[in-house]
Amino acid sequence: MGDVVTVRIMRHAPTKENLQKRYLGWTDSPLADPSVLPIVDQNVSKVYGSDLLRCQQTAARYFPNAMYIHDARFRESNFGEFEGKTYDELKSDKRYCAWLDNPALNFPPNGEGFDEFSARVVEGFLALPKEDQDYVLVVHGGVIRALLVRFAPEEKPFWSYDVPHHVLFTFTFSQRAWKEGARCMSLSVVPITGKPTMY
Repeated sequence: MGDVVTVRIMRHAPTKENLQKRYLGWTDSPLADPSVLPIVDQNVSKVYGSDLLRCQQTAARYFPNAMYIHDARFRESNFGEFEGKTYDELKSDKRYCAWLDNPALNFPPNGEGFDEFSARVVEGFLALPKEDQDYVLVVHGGVIRALLVRFAPEEKPFWSYDVPHHVLFTFTFSQRAWKEGARCMSLSVVPITGKPTMY
């Protein structure tokens, strides 16, 4: 398999805020219950991901023998004044409605713009060392969507992707595409603990 590079990317396990459907960006919340997480692969030696606790805790459970290398560029978007709130708590806020209608032009008060967020995520991804052929990342839902928009085989909109917890996205790049920062040649999406088949 020396002619391809595989990048396995997964979202962190749920936090209390995730279960309550609250916007969770830069708040450093722990997992709701890390004890229920399975071991995914004991042979992985290195995992890259966000510097936030929920990603580090997830990686420690999924890949117990791996060194965790964190990068703040893999953080979720900063939701500013919308942080910690639910749709029902925000739906009457005109600023929130404008953001939902067009996140590329509007952004949360004191939060992060969509283009700024996407650019830093892609920058972090392109900065991964190029000497390996198999990478594992534990990041956030928005981060995975941003990477899918930029690197999936076909171009699709940000919100067209469903990114639940406990799902594994495997990007397969040609060596050339990996080194040049181009799109991958194939993408599979499977349950983290399931068999490697497309669904």
